Amino acid sequence: MRRDLKDRSDRISVKNVILGTLRLAVLAALLGAVYYLPQVLISRDVADLYCSKVFPFVALLPNSFNSLFLISLTENIVVAGGAMLLFLIIRKAVLLIKTLVKRGAVPFVKDVYKLLRNLLMIAICMMLVFQMMHGVNYRRTSIPEGMGLTREEHTYEEYAMALKWAYDGMISARMQLGEDYNGVAHMSTSFEQAVYDANALMNTVSNEYGYGMSGNYIRAKGVMMSHYWSYTNITGFYDMFLGEANLNTDYLDILYFPVTLCHEITHAKGYARESDANTAAVLACIRSPRADFRYAGYYAIFVDLYYKTASYAEEEGKAMPISLSDPAFEAVVRDSEASRAYDETLAENPFTRLVERFSESANNTFLEANGQAGGTKTYIIPTSIYVDYFCLYVYEGE
Repeated sequence: MRRDLKDRSDRISVKNVILGTLRLAVLAALLGAVYYLPQVLISRDVADLYCSKVFPFVALLPNSFNSLFLISLTENIVVAGGAMLLFLIIRKAVLLIKTLVKRGAVPFVKDVYKLLRNLLMIAICMMLVFQMMHGVNYRRTSIPEGMGLTREEHTYEEYAMALKWAYDGMISARMQLGEDYNGVAHMSTSFEQAVYDANALMNTVSNEYGYGMSGNYIRAKGVMMSHYWSYTNITGFYDMFLGEANLNTDYLDILYFPVTLCHEITHAKGYARESDANTAAVLACIRSPRADFRYAGYYAIFVDLYYKTASYAEEEGKAMPISLSDPAFEAVVRDSEASRAYDETLAENPFTRLVERFSESANNTFLEANGQAGGTKTYIIPTSIYVDYFCLYVYEGE
């Protein structure tokens, strides 16, 4: 009698197979719907309302929780969790093999079904969190559109005036900075103070320009494995599940670090697009009372405008509005050379290009999957946006 019951329990009827397959198909379809439907059904107006009114409350708990810790929770979860996940994968594989060998195909198939069902349910929950913390934020009005930066064509004179404005701002800020024994400028305060100031700065420009950013305090964290991050060319990372901004602190490059810091905080405050985060970060830095932030912001604009303006000047047979032989520019050159020297030390590692190429490909795939056509190219801000900003907010305001 017992043997008959056991044999009966070990059988999988056609009906159970069909029902199990349908359940998995429904869960897979639900996962796809949770990912895809918000991109189709949520309008820009709804996304704007959600991001400005609801998102700050959704993100409040994770922002507040991770701000209690000085260390990067993301880094520790990835390192410790990765080791634990590897252990669990190996353990589960061993158990499945034992089940197949000792109990046969039927119990093995049942265990595989349960595993797939649980994984799909976990994935659906994670996708819901992703949409609430980051995914919907891709749908909101972009910062250039909200500011009225139309990206229209501009004359050479407008490019020239914008370049001169950026150059003067960069040189003025650089003259206020301290230097190390190599004559290279450095950050003016501690990392924690820079994080505090960046938060206040982003809140200020958000109110002034109507960005509708979250007012939650974002405690950006330096990553202990920053040196290894450098081999992947990653300078910052926003963990949308914890609402945590993570920064590469291996080398606090004054030319780029303030913009990167504001960039990651912008993500955590409700803007998902890379171009929006870059635009907000650069335009915020030039408004900062801190000379190191202004220096990085104006430097970003200067580099973006210089070659375009030079090409424009050559086409029209006109002189450039600035001269790089200016002695004041030598300080900027020293900072740039120090940055390049750091990059060259990383390039000496034989695995650098392989790891960098892999991380670039993965990031590019993620961005394109979330509606950012062009992938990692969206990190680059069209030069016309800076000229638009100069003409609309600087030149007309004078």
